[in-house]
Amino acid sequence: MNKKPLITLYTPGNKPELIEKASRFEPDGIIIDFEDAVPLNMKSEVRENISKNVIPNLSITALVRVNSEKEFLEDDVRAVTQKNIYGIALPMAESVSQVKFVDEIISDEEAKKGLEKNSIKLLLLIETALGVIKCFDICSAAERVESIVFGSAQDGDLQRDLRSDWSIDGFELNYSRSRSLVEARAAKMPYVLDGAYGGINDLEGLRAECELSKRLGYDGRTLIHPSHIKVAREAYEPDPKEIDLYTRMVAAFEDAEKKGQAAITFENKLVDYAMYKKAKDFIDR
Repeated sequence: MNKKPLITLYTPGNKPELIEKASRFEPDGIIIDFEDAVPLNMKSEVRENISKNVIPNLSITALVRVNSEKEFLEDDVRAVTQKNIYGIALPMAESVSQVKFVDEIISDEEAKKGLEKNSIKLLLLIETALGVIKCFDICSAAERVESIVFGSAQDGDLQRDLRSDWSIDGFELNYSRSRSLVEARAAKMPYVLDGAYGGINDLEGLRAECELSKRLGYDGRTLIHPSHIKVAREAYEPDPKEIDLYTRMVAAFEDAEKKGQAAITFENKLVDYAMYKKAKDFIDR
């Protein structure tokens, strides 16, 4: 249950049978969705069923995407804060007070239920313009915040808020995607996730967007269909050629360092401590 949810599959909260099937496709984790996938008139019923009948029996790393609306948020968070949940995905995250409010509720439930403090993680969904420009602040608002999920979905909340178009090369969202990443890294998030890709059967489009996302520095993403898992995992995994290159670079630099050198030429490229640290970080990860 401690696996980092880098490649994570959404499962609708109103279709619990899909939650059981999700593990067959070997995602790193699942996100049980109480928000967009659940009709308004079923919100309370789904919360009750998932919290009492599904979560206690989970055997896969799982988060719950709660509802951000006031009439649902607190009840959702209290109900799903349980030992079998890895964390909570908070939609429309955009203010420190909002994150602190959720953090306090989780802390209260952890204490009531005998859970270790900050054992339930928070993933913040960056889905508004305000969320983008406040990303560092909200990531720093509570110790339990572990990552963000950038709202890159075509025709999603962020695109609506920005009034932007969307394309596979990502130009329209490039500033928001890059700024969110930079601010999350500055806040020392251990990993950073991109959002869901909407083209269920468009695996080539998915691969292209994953490769763009990875080049920017994202570590993985949320997904909406099991067929996306293999493509996304392949795209975000490190290139074996890079592993080989950086392994040899680290070895060559450390050998030179023993001889009193702090700058070497490696395969026609200058390597000093900055490049060595980048290579070492890549291998360590």
